[in-house]
Amino acid sequence: SVDFGETFSPVVKPATIRTILAIIASKQWPAHQLDVSNAFLHGHLDEQVFCQHPTGFVDPEHPDAVYLLSRSLYGLRQAPRAWFQSFVAFVTSIGFRQTRSDSSLFVYRNGRQMAYLLLYVDDMVLTASTTMLLEQLIQRLRTSFAVKDMGPVKYFLGIDVKRNSGGFFLSQSQYAADLLECAGMSNCKPVDTPADTKQKVSSDDGNLLPDGSSYRSLAGALQYLTITRPDIAYAVQQVCLHMHAPRDCHLALLKRVLRYIKSTSAFGMQLL
Repeated sequence: SVDFGETFSPVVKPATIRTILAIIASKQWPAHQLDVSNAFLHGHLDEQVFCQHPTGFVDPEHPDAVYLLSRSLYGLRQAPRAWFQSFVAFVTSIGFRQTRSDSSLFVYRNGRQMAYLLLYVDDMVLTASTTMLLEQLIQRLRTSFAVKDMGPVKYFLGIDVKRNSGGFFLSQSQYAADLLECAGMSNCKPVDTPADTKQKVSSDDGNLLPDGSSYRSLAGALQYLTITRPDIAYAVQQVCLHMHAPRDCHLALLKRVLRYIKSTSAFGMQLL
């Protein structure tokens, strides 16, 4: 499903995902998807955090007492960032380097051996120059975290990754379908282009939308779709120009993009 929530933790940038997948395709490296069970429980808290007694575990002798947490729990706003800091500390200790361009991209280099690791909360894509190095790094990650190897990367953050003889074919057809359903346009009339070349809209045309939150949410979701759909990049950029004060005419532009997606949901990008 389409998730527009916040994680309060650094996450890998969409452009980084596409760049690393392009490198994997060009070098024909093995790439696996990994998942960390109970990731947030690995985070160590830097500040004092107290919590009430959990339901069913109230101490009858001290019913008004509270617990001082030594580690993070699910539900804490500090939990995602505490987990991220713990993860960074470990992977840098085994030879990875956190990149400046994207804090959730980690690079491993040892002589001629190289590896890249992408992190999105508790989901990872790990690729290495050899299968042996890939397996070694997975085993080292397992020494500190409950890492589950999901096998060769196939579906990551709404991106369907299909390996073929030429490299990778990336698509977001399911993400696009979820987006159309979220917008209430699953049965809309499709169009052949993402924008009307004759229509010119300014920031002052039309009436302000009573509530612009839905517009902004859908516009942001469309931005993520441009990872594999450069054909909608310009139209989506025009939609996003009006996120601060969307009007009914801007909503028409947004719906035009969605109607185009309806007719081209199988479109994607081939990485060679």
